[in-house]
Amino acid sequence: MSDIYKKLGNSIRTDVTCGHAVYQSTALALIGTLAPKELVDIVFKDVISLAFIENPNTSLLVRKKALLCLLRILRRHKETIRINPKWSEPLLKMLDWKNQGILCAAVSLLSGIVALDSPEGYEEAPAKLITVLRRILVKKECTEDYYYYKTPNPWLQVKILKALQILPPTADYNAIQAINEVLDYILAKTQVTKSVHKNNVDYGILFEAVNVILHYGNAIDPDLRSQAVSIVGLFISVKEPNIR
Repeated sequence: MSDIYKKLGNSIRTDVTCGHAVYQSTALALIGTLAPKELVDIVFKDVISLAFIENPNTSLLVRKKALLCLLRILRRHKETIRINPKWSEPLLKMLDWKNQGILCAAVSLLSGIVALDSPEGYEEAPAKLITVLRRILVKKECTEDYYYYKTPNPWLQVKILKALQILPPTADYNAIQAINEVLDYILAKTQVTKSVHKNNVDYGILFEAVNVILHYGNAIDPDLRSQAVSIVGLFISVKEPNIR
């Protein structure tokens, strides 16, 4: 490693470990954006620590940035960086958190790890993801700043629905009952409105919900499967090219 990389890496590492949320977040954003191997080698353990080790001095913003930074590193250096099975325990615990920003970042990292490696060690994830989705949609546990055109956190909804498609379907009875309830809610409540922006996000959620129904197959209520087929047929026949 050249001296310039060592000096630059050590300087950035100072910001990553300094305890000041603004400096840490900026440094993590830079690492995640550039992610050269020489820099990653210097700061990787610090990124892991900020992402997974519970520390009252680490702000939620920094933890979220660390999770996303780690995802970027794994994607960029998938041939050389090994995914550690021990990450599954803290990552699964984060799916029980109520903070929407942490949940978005945690689900993104979870999907990335499963796509790059395997779902082994994440068998509890589908049931936890379904619980989060039910909290947001059915129980309306979503803060106002995460609503978009009256839709509660559509970004997290789509991330969860996509994650459920790459994870093996859960066999947990209560989780299956909950996902049936959630999917029924999505299919029943998605309506055409005058707002293009609301239609876009709601249709995005609806499409992913239909994909989950296909992925779960016979585990899903037969009425929901019939509705999904009808919805696909309906959208194929509309004139709007983006929807079709």
